[in-house]
Amino acid sequence: MNRQAVKHLIIGGGIIGCSIAYHLTRNGEKDVTLLERANLTEGATWHAAGL
Repeated sequence: MNRQAVKHLIIGGGIIGCSIAYHLTRNGEKDVTLLERANLTEGATWHAAGL
């Protein structure tokens, strides 16, 4: 298994996860990883807000 260390790991690509990733990188963070099992905003966010 290939393991890699990351500084910021965000699980879930809904509106909150995407917003956290956006704001971290906007504030200069370089080591941000976002994990999503399918496509972004395809889970509860899509059903609730129609994104």
